[in-house]
Amino acid sequence: MNKTFQRLYTLWCAIVFAGIFLILFPFFLVLIMFPKWHHHSFYLNRFWAWTALKLVGIPTKLQGVERIDKTKQYVYCSNHFSLLDILSFGFAPNPVVYVGKESLAKIPFFGFMFSKLHVTVNRESMKNSYQALQRAIAKMGENRSLVMYPEGGIYSKDIPRMARFKDGAFRAAIEKQIPVVPVTLPDNWIILPDERAPLIRRRKMKMIFHEPIPTKGLNMKDVPALKEQVFKTIERGINQHHPIYEYK
Repeated sequence: MNKTFQRLYTLWCAIVFAGIFLILFPFFLVLIMFPKWHHHSFYLNRFWAWTALKLVGIPTKLQGVERIDKTKQYVYCSNHFSLLDILSFGFAPNPVVYVGKESLAKIPFFGFMFSKLHVTVNRESMKNSYQALQRAIAKMGENRSLVMYPEGGIYSKDIPRMARFKDGAFRAAIEKQIPVVPVTLPDNWIILPDERAPLIRRRKMKMIFHEPIPTKGLNMKDVPALKEQVFKTIERGINQHHPIYEYK
């Protein structure tokens, strides 16, 4: 794909992603007005993700969905190398609430929607991080799962190697006594790189749901071991798609 075509393709993708969101925005506003309806935002997210990727010609491949019980709650944890990771969870098997960094709230329109329907967190403040986690657990209620990026943002300086995981996702899972589902997003960073002026590449968007890890009976002393288990699971998933990534 030459640079001129890639720039035109990136422009087309931006128009499609933004255009569909703006069409859906009034519906998001209606949901925002009624907290009991917030979980329905998931279906708008799914429509947005499915329609946008279809229109720009990016195919999707979901693996391991059969491992997920759609009637249960989970904490989904994935690697985070691209803004496309947020859109990807529109394909989650069940309704979800996101925890995202505070800067997302500054994005016009999208930021307002995200901050009202999901949870933003200031990672630099321990107090804010704790409060955000409690808000996220409350927003889950009894019918939504939680999506968290344990790296805390796009912090890796050596993609596709991951940055160190933070504790929040694992504390939430243990507090709620619900399973953690490691999720590998192996190629989003290639499709939409984390750059100042990224050029989008057409490539299959893959999403791998690994075996849920139970937390029944665990307590906060088990956070480090659970965190390490999830890290290694996602890391193996990345390594299977990128052999140059040396798994240790």
